[in-house]
Amino acid sequence: MKKKQLDKNNVIFVPDLHAPFIKEGVLEFVKENQIQYNCGTVIFAGDIVDGHAWSYHEKDVDGLSVGDELKAAREQLKPWFKAFPNATVLLGNHDLLIARKAKTIGLSKHFIKEFGDVVNAPKTWKFDLECTKDNVLYKHGNVGDAFKVAKDSRISTCQGHFHSKTFVQWSVSEKDSIFGMQIGWGGDRHKYAFDYGKSFSSKPIISLGVVLDRGRTPIVKLMNL
Repeated sequence: MKKKQLDKNNVIFVPDLHAPFIKEGVLEFVKENQIQYNCGTVIFAGDIVDGHAWSYHEKDVDGLSVGDELKAAREQLKPWFKAFPNATVLLGNHDLLIARKAKTIGLSKHFIKEFGDVVNAPKTWKFDLECTKDNVLYKHGNVGDAFKVAKDSRISTCQGHFHSKTFVQWSVSEKDSIFGMQIGWGGDRHKYAFDYGKSFSSKPIISLGVVLDRGRTPIVKLMNL
């Protein structure tokens, strides 16, 4: 039987994964919603790897080494590559750590692999800082949540990055109506890489977004835990 062609006008917006510390069941959660909402366009919010071992912050001395964490991340991402053979990934601050570290030690970009090659992603995965589809801006985010960015720029905006926030909020003027969609993450907060957040009162939210009707209908879905 021929596989059903999903609608390219419908977008599924996948949360920050932080491999190799992805929570069990998140892949199935994303796949189920992709089918339910008939989403033929897949956009990842970024931070598909965590990079705890090579971050600028204190590392867990009993955690994985740089080489072992990268190897584990590649392995954990393999089923994602298979499930979503075509995707756009919006580079997040964790993904960009490698390039930042290279600058810190004075290495030219000519010595550094493309990020997709580092994680062994398929060539059909495209990596960029942001993208726009149907007048909706998709980006990882860092300086303000999605609603603030949307209001400031007057373009509907979808973001990840802020793990403990998830919402859809609208702003309507005399001339336009725009929304901000904030999705959570897909990490497992009980892993050692996230020990820094144990004392935080706000806990990370596992959620994703779908944008339907050519950019007019945003929906946030939370994973049942």
